[in-house]
Amino acid sequence: MKSAKFLGFSELRGRGIPLGRRQLDRLEAAGKFPRRVHISERRVGWVAEEIEAHVADKVANRCARIGST
Repeated sequence: MKSAKFLGFSELRGRGIPLGRRQLDRLEAAGKFPRRVHISERRVGWVAEEIEAHVADKVANRCARIGST
């Protein structure tokens, strides 16, 4: 089984996701952003592969809308 890498909030911003905590909460609740994982009682993270897939999907959707690759 492959080990998952978790990204913290600051690492999301470093990956080009400029959303605040409240906006992330709303998007997660609406099923429009990968759900966070509780790593410990006071720490959460997002699975890196899921974030990368989410970003790739957004880029692919944009390319499909404007007709470029």
